[in-house]
Amino acid sequence: MPRENADGVLTLRGVVDVVFFAGPQFSAGRLLTTDEESVTFAGRIYARKDEPVVLKGNWTQHPKFGRQFHVESMEYDLDLDVEGLARYLANHPDIKGIGPVKAKVIAEKFGGDFERFLSEEPEAIAKTAKLSMDAVKRLRDEWQKTREYNKVITWLAAFELTHHQVTTLIEKYRNNVLGLLQDDPYIMVREIRGLAFKRIDKIARRMGTPKEHPNRIRAGILQCVEEAYDQGDCWVEYEELIDRANTILVMDVLDSRERIEKILDAQIDGGTLACSSHGGRFLVSRPDILRMAHDLAAAFMGGSKPNPHFCEEDDLDELVSRVAPTLNDAQQRAVLSALSHRISVISGAGGSGKTYTVSAITRAMEECDLQTILAAPTGKAAKRMEEVVGIEASTIHRLLGFDGKTYSRGPDNPIEADMVIVDELSMVDVPLAWQLFQCIDLENTAVVLVGDHNQLPPIGPGNVLRDLIDTQAVPTVILDKVVRQAGVLKENSIAVLKGEIKETSEVEPSGRRVWYVVDQFTDQMDAQRFLLDLFRNVLNERLGFDLLRDVQVLTPTNKGPLGTKELNIHLQKLLQEKLWGVEVPMRDPCHRPKFLVRDKVIQTRNNYKLGVMNGTTGFVRYIGDDGSMTIEFDGEPVDIEACSMDLQDIGLAYALTTHRAQGSEFPCVVFLVHKAHSFMHHRNLLYTGVTRAQETAILLGDRWGMRNCAQKRHQENRKTFLSQLLVKTSEETVRELAHSVASR
Repeated sequence: MPRENADGVLTLRGVVDVVFFAGPQFSAGRLLTTDEESVTFAGRIYARKDEPVVLKGNWTQHPKFGRQFHVESMEYDLDLDVEGLARYLANHPDIKGIGPVKAKVIAEKFGGDFERFLSEEPEAIAKTAKLSMDAVKRLRDEWQKTREYNKVITWLAAFELTHHQVTTLIEKYRNNVLGLLQDDPYIMVREIRGLAFKRIDKIARRMGTPKEHPNRIRAGILQCVEEAYDQGDCWVEYEELIDRANTILVMDVLDSRERIEKILDAQIDGGTLACSSHGGRFLVSRPDILRMAHDLAAAFMGGSKPNPHFCEEDDLDELVSRVAPTLNDAQQRAVLSALSHRISVISGAGGSGKTYTVSAITRAMEECDLQTILAAPTGKAAKRMEEVVGIEASTIHRLLGFDGKTYSRGPDNPIEADMVIVDELSMVDVPLAWQLFQCIDLENTAVVLVGDHNQLPPIGPGNVLRDLIDTQAVPTVILDKVVRQAGVLKENSIAVLKGEIKETSEVEPSGRRVWYVVDQFTDQMDAQRFLLDLFRNVLNERLGFDLLRDVQVLTPTNKGPLGTKELNIHLQKLLQEKLWGVEVPMRDPCHRPKFLVRDKVIQTRNNYKLGVMNGTTGFVRYIGDDGSMTIEFDGEPVDIEACSMDLQDIGLAYALTTHRAQGSEFPCVVFLVHKAHSFMHHRNLLYTGVTRAQETAILLGDRWGMRNCAQKRHQENRKTFLSQLLVKTSEETVRELAHSVASR
């Protein structure tokens, strides 16, 4: 018989005998109760046959199925998992005073009776674990907060999931998570950000999932596609994708490739993945990336159409000469192209006058009472553009009205401007470019895309600037001359593109040099010691740089003595002690360094909820006893809750990878170039690094590594759809023009 609580909610305990329908959001079936009654039930749960459960709800009369039990919530009728209970108690951030040793003692002593002892005999737990009664009461309070899910939580904890990962799953699926994971543990691939496929695969194997299970193969294929995106590619060739999946799945069957191919075909047929044909090859991608590429290609196809605000009768040469008489030939062509066409591209190396050219375009637009809006991918790039050009600039996300979840701008609410100029286009990936053009009405708004094609490509998928330049799909002008005002730093940086590394420059009136080359360290540890000595005795004391705000260390890699991980540990310790006398505590080698007040940090992923974009650096201003933090990003305080997943996207920023620093500039850059990183070296990497410096660039490493990095040509051969679609479009345009000429 059902038991009724004080609120009138009935409880049924038993085993699911029959499942009529089961899905993540609704199930219907028949329960065999402990009294051996057969009860029909339905509700927003996920039910599995032969599962012991506790159902809570009330009787209802269904018009079609008659009397049945309407389930409001479900618990699994499981004994507490001893291993999971120990991990739960030891790792819960809000349970204080219970480490791994005491947690293991409690779990092994009380096991399945833990909940009863906690409620009825807490003093027994206190005595066994040598805890105060206050500590046990706090434990009881925390346990009660999640009482409905504790058995599932401890079951999940047994698989070495962190508290954050467990709560992520519980918050989305509630008690349904156990059944869902037992059916398909690979849902964690998409639900838990940052949890690698190999880790989830290990958990699935412990759950008993066979290597040949279709869900495992599906997840392996998707993992390979996501890895391609992480590398900047938009697609993977069909046969190559099967090879990659076969490599990571390591199935113990002879027909593994055939099984993978069958499931891949099903994913394509079902729309989970897309497959397109180009040049006789079949390219597999996410459907959204393929759609975005086609939409962008369609927009770029009309790029050479006239600017909607000027016509052939307008004397644009006279206008440009009047508002910007000092432009060189290439800059003048760029301005005329922007005023003449619907979409245009301006590219050039640092010191070639891109920003001055943009200023001339905005002055010409102002002269004609036309509105121009400036935007860039990062806050720093937007601010730099605003300072030089003299009109307000914003990040692309802010321009598009992104509030953390949705964009207020779109096809039905486009950007209201006569022209949009986007700087640092080399950083813009396909999804962001697509979102931008969704918000622009090209019948009324011209677009100017500005960037440096010599820099590294974006972190995300695609290579929009390079594809536009290579295909010449839209009118493009390359600024190829260094302007007179560029200075030694810009000239030396551009020399890198010719394979040259200039020698240390002359002393400036300020007492500094703008270009230092220190290339005698064949041993990485010697280079590391020299770098630390720069921070200890030189950069501030002799060169006058603020060690936190002015100086940025850049390196190609995260690993090794000259990688970001190790350098950040050393620099955090050195600067905390040097600047504020703070002794940095010993670090657990298995965990990343703990943040301290005043630490320099970086946001490593776009966080729209907090309004902080990838690559934004800041400073820790407050750390609460509970682990909550306040970080100052671009002068604005941002609060991050304790144990929040947002903390995973914060890292120390004393040393950054070159890729991570794109879009930012610093008064002084120390760029590490060593033969140990030769497999990553190429001149575009070196060029991107040194062009982050505004006043002084210090190249530190060994002579062979520097020479190799400068001389190694490297074209980023990303697999993009635009490179194919735009070439096709250009060829079709040529054929159409040829046909038109012939017909005359």
